Amino acid sequence: MCGFVGYRLNQANQNFDRSLIIPAIETIHYRGPDHTGIWNSPCNKITLAHKRLSILDLSDKGNQPLLNQENDIAVVLNGEIYNYINLKKELLLLGAKFTSTSDTEVINAGYAEWGSELFSKLEGMFSLAIIDNKNSKIYLARDRVGEKPLFFCEKDRSIFFASEIKPLIALEILDKQVDFKSLNSLFSRGYCPSSQSIFSEISKLDAAHYLEFDCKTEKYKIEKYWDLEKKISRSQAPYQNDEVLINKLEALLEASVDKQLNADVPVGMLLSGGVDSSLLVALGSRNNSNLSTFNVAFNNHAKFNESDHARLISDSFNCNHHEIEGSTIDPMMFDRLVEYYDDPIFDTSMIPTFLLSHAVSKHCKVAIGGDGGDELFGGYPHYDKLLRIKRNASYLPLSFRSNLSSAFQYFMPIGFKGKKTLEFYGTDLEKNYPNFAEFYSADEMTHIFNTKKILNDSQINQERFSNVISRDFIKHATLHDFSNYLKNDLLVKVDRASMANSLEIRSPFLDKSLIEFAFLEVPSSSKVTLHKRKLLLKKLAAKILPKDFNYERKQGFSIPLNTFLTQPIWSDYFYQKVADSDPSVFNHKYIFKLLKSFGRYRNNGERVAALIFFICWVEKYKPKF
Repeated sequence: MCGFVGYRLNQANQNFDRSLIIPAIETIHYRGPDHTGIWNSPCNKITLAHKRLSILDLSDKGNQPLLNQENDIAVVLNGEIYNYINLKKELLLLGAKFTSTSDTEVINAGYAEWGSELFSKLEGMFSLAIIDNKNSKIYLARDRVGEKPLFFCEKDRSIFFASEIKPLIALEILDKQVDFKSLNSLFSRGYCPSSQSIFSEISKLDAAHYLEFDCKTEKYKIEKYWDLEKKISRSQAPYQNDEVLINKLEALLEASVDKQLNADVPVGMLLSGGVDSSLLVALGSRNNSNLSTFNVAFNNHAKFNESDHARLISDSFNCNHHEIEGSTIDPMMFDRLVEYYDDPIFDTSMIPTFLLSHAVSKHCKVAIGGDGGDELFGGYPHYDKLLRIKRNASYLPLSFRSNLSSAFQYFMPIGFKGKKTLEFYGTDLEKNYPNFAEFYSADEMTHIFNTKKILNDSQINQERFSNVISRDFIKHATLHDFSNYLKNDLLVKVDRASMANSLEIRSPFLDKSLIEFAFLEVPSSSKVTLHKRKLLLKKLAAKILPKDFNYERKQGFSIPLNTFLTQPIWSDYFYQKVADSDPSVFNHKYIFKLLKSFGRYRNNGERVAALIFFICWVEKYKPKF
């Protein structure tokens, strides 16, 4: 796992300060503290800088940027290619030669043999850059799900790219103007869109895409190399009984875990005590003895504490278990975390994820996590809730429901419990997928901000379902969350929190074979019903987990935020942050009122924390509104 920054200057650019590449790559030193590499092209127009976290082939032969023997192809990689051994065998038969055991060298040889067709052959989590001097091309590519980040900026026919935003800021090419559509998405959903960052001049390369920059024409194009929606639209799930599905799921998941446990450094497993992580530990222990497992315990907050469930699993499978106490968290964590979340998200579970990553990094360089299970197999509480609402709403006309919902929401104060459910009843669930995030409406944003520019781009709280999928609500919903919430929130949270601690977290559920199995073969009736969720995974859990394991509960990875906010250290910190914020941007009077809006019928902890996090972000990066 690593980080990189690079650029290709246009033919006429004489003003760019090339020495800025060093401070730029140092802004993400934590992503790869084991080695720093810098490469300049013979024409001196292209530069790559790389920070390495050594996972495979710990020798100098694995350092990057990595050049081929002819020195006309240079590669930098952030991530891991899980099928690199099979690709290497194929390339050896085609005459390729290798000097290392790293997966990066396989990318170099694979590109020389297959060109851009290489990207569809790669299985893993990755963002990468390839400089092809022979054909005057630059390629940027990102993995199928978006586990690894990749930002770019095209300016005056020059292109700049990096693993995070901070290196691009350090290159001094930006005016740091906020993108207001991204701002609205952030405050509505908790994350920026798939292909746009919070800054108007910086784009994100979307998952399962590659960018080709032609150094001769100084223009670029973006292509999609894996299209899950198209696969779904062309497929018809074959009938398979539960026993066949369970056995296939077990085989695929075990193979994925074994593949991702491969490393030349110690590997641990994150164990929350829930179904997903418990299954991974159970399957991983079959071929690996004495696995190290890690859990965050909230011993002073029983509702959030799953340490007993984690210990049951670790004891059952003879693991070396580590427990991290998280009951006491300092709100100053917000100031620390904005350093790593330069493209902000609103998700307070970044705090326990950061703490867990920090603790795990003292024992391992790699850890296995359970992300993806909810999206693939229907684990979120809103799935069965929306099914019930869809059934109940069918008895009333949409126009009546929509008008009644709007009227009630208008009079209900922010954070009032039940407000979101009424919004769902006013949604046409045949065509639209409602926003289940509990953040801010367009009207609420007009009160938070004193700048009126945000009103130029109205919020969209509902998104239309894809037109290419059959009329299957659960398939629509899970695919939507897979393509949006997972990619733009959860995977961002995990990547930044783990890499801030020089730790690589891998996600076996996000193996290509498992994704396609879940969406192309598993029927929605084996995922969610009106009153049950994640049916297939729970049936596998009943088969291989201890008999006294409670696999029916659902506890997200979160902190006791509302309890924290009653403590003086937290409330004082929040009030001071608001008081110190720029009054030309933020409406202090309204925000102070919001800080007081806690009570039996209010649920404002997450949205208040999100706003304070954004205030810290503005203080750190000083964007232009």
